[in-house]
Amino acid sequence: MFEDLAQTVLDLVSTYGYLVVVVFTFLEASMLFPLLPSEVVVPGAAALLVVGPVTFALFVAAVVVGTTIGSLFAYHTFGERGRSAIDATEYVGVSASDFERGEQWFRKWGESSVCWGRLLPFLRSVISVPAGFAGMARWKFTLYSAVGAAAFGAGVALAVRTGMGFLGYG
Repeated sequence: MFEDLAQTVLDLVSTYGYLVVVVFTFLEASMLFPLLPSEVVVPGAAALLVVGPVTFALFVAAVVVGTTIGSLFAYHTFGERGRSAIDATEYVGVSASDFERGEQWFRKWGESSVCWGRLLPFLRSVISVPAGFAGMARWKFTLYSAVGAAAFGAGVALAVRTGMGFLGYG
């Protein structure tokens, strides 16, 4: 199932480019479509789109825009609706215990977990929820989300392209 879905997304990436990266990362970060994790699609998208410094920057920008806007959506949804929003998300396969784990991370590591949490598979999307619950300052949440998303996008693109003579090296 995931292979077919991932292939469909990659076909869309090859047709529509960075727009699909923005939409996909928005859907994942917003918790509207957490069924297909970034680890499946983003490396494939990087392999298709990143061929040099300009496309690298465009790719990272697409990841930052999609992730940051999606994260803000989740941050506001859960910040305003509180725990009642968790019940509404059960249908997409994110359980209350998943949210509880995110809350534990946030309590343990604080606001900085929004930034570095964007690098971790599970935490990348869910960390917006406890940040919203805690009433973290929106400007700080936005900044930390964008920086973490940039690190994730750049790291994935570099990892995928390093062995292919990316940026004239190798």
